[in-house]
Amino acid sequence: MKIFSRYMALQFLKPFLYGLGLFALLIFLGDLFDKLPRLLKSPAPFGIILQYLWLEVPYWAVRVIPLATLLATLIAVTGFVASGEWAAVQAAGFETRAFLRPLLWMAAAVTLFSFVVQETVLPACYARSQSLWRDRIHPQWEWEKYPDVILTGGSGQFITSRNFFPKEGRMERPVMDYYADGRLVRQIDATEATWDAPAKRWVFRRGIEREFIGAGPPRERPFRALETDLDTPPLILVPRRKNPDEMSFRETLLYLRQVRFLGASPREAQTALYSKLSYPFANIILCALGLPIALRLRRSHRATTAGVALAVGLLYVWFMEMSKTLGVAGRLAPALAAWAPHFVFASAAIYLHRKTEI
Repeated sequence: MKIFSRYMALQFLKPFLYGLGLFALLIFLGDLFDKLPRLLKSPAPFGIILQYLWLEVPYWAVRVIPLATLLATLIAVTGFVASGEWAAVQAAGFETRAFLRPLLWMAAAVTLFSFVVQETVLPACYARSQSLWRDRIHPQWEWEKYPDVILTGGSGQFITSRNFFPKEGRMERPVMDYYADGRLVRQIDATEATWDAPAKRWVFRRGIEREFIGAGPPRERPFRALETDLDTPPLILVPRRKNPDEMSFRETLLYLRQVRFLGASPREAQTALYSKLSYPFANIILCALGLPIALRLRRSHRATTAGVALAVGLLYVWFMEMSKTLGVAGRLAPALAAWAPHFVFASAAIYLHRKTEI
């Protein structure tokens, strides 16, 4: 690496790490204060709560990486102006775009880093933190009733129920389907199902068992009580919507296929899939946007620079979250929902570059 490139990388890296720590801490504390009443009332040991809080750190750090990239760009460029380096570069006839290009390369490196962390560290830590929250800190089975649910009992085993009461270990109007090679091979359609704790089995009552063989009509056998092979306890069977942040890109793709297989709406999974691809590129776009903004700020105080970075970065994040919400709601196509904010801010960056002498 050339001395110049190493110098520029250092000028970017110092404020980047500072901004990453600052913004992550601020947002983490805000989330902590929001959850504090439930944490104080939780029966979980103090060690579990500390583990949960620590595992939340990577999530907030990844979320604020674009803000830190923007802050690093603003501080680096305003620093060049304040120190006279920018004037010296212009006086020496050095191409200013070439002078600032290493900052864009650093933003590209941050984009790659963000994608790697998003695919490795983040899913593992966030999945564990959410598991602690659901199982130890704020148990989901405190909820009394789940209406119109789809449950997964095992490989190729799916249950739909009009009402599921996990505390009571009871289902109303359950239908359990068995699939093999993508084909329905067996179905248990009952009025009610109850959990038999001694036998560790679900017992379906007053229904019909169907076997699907070939293209003909199914074989049907009525029953009053049928002990099934479903051995998942009620509290483990509790339906839990998978958060995209708990999954890598590959896991999200598999989850999307599962959602489609169950006949549920795939919009949320599709939007999450495209968002995982698009989110890291916010670093490059915010860096490109930060260059002309920094030259307009010139000799502004660092507090002003940090305020501008926070305002522009949060506006960008707000646009991304709003766009994702519209994608999940079906108001925007999933791909458009994930990439539209990037197109808007990239257009703003191009406009400011043309209006600013760089």
